[in-house]
Amino acid sequence: MKHFLKSLILSLVFFSLSSTVYATEGLQKVGIVFPSEVMKVSAQREHIIKKLEAEFKGRYTELKGLEKELEKLDKSLKRDSELMSNTQLTKEKREMEVKLSEYKLKRKAFEEDNRRRQGEEQQKVLTVMRDVINKIAKDGHYDLILNGDQIIYAKPSYDISKQVIKKISEK
Repeated sequence: MKHFLKSLILSLVFFSLSSTVYATEGLQKVGIVFPSEVMKVSAQREHIIKKLEAEFKGRYTELKGLEKELEKLDKSLKRDSELMSNTQLTKEKREMEVKLSEYKLKRKAFEEDNRRRQGEEQQKVLTVMRDVINKIAKDGHYDLILNGDQIIYAKPSYDISKQVIKKISEK
């Protein structure tokens, strides 16, 4: 009987200690960040857009010029094709095909380069965002920061996106 009481008391003490540990572990500070919202509102987004526009402006203008040339050649072919000789018509069609393939090639290169540069610039912003979130987490003693874009529901009080936006705009 003594042994039974001893083991009962020990198990009650162990249970109460373990439940205290679990209770303190349950009190965690959680934050949620909505990266898509941060990216939309961020001043760095506007900076990236302006930077890329300036970087690709010359190539964009060149593509628009080629488009106008192609439209002009197409109109003249449609309008004057009946008046042209077969050799001249063939020459004009070939010129149009050459310009069209040049346009397609330049457009494809432009789109690929533009997409690559956008990705590079977004990576830079995401790195800054991650650093800011880590700093807020450390300074605010957060145990867990979650991506709000991947959460179905959370209390609005957990949202720290505005803090992240504020810190990013300071940089």
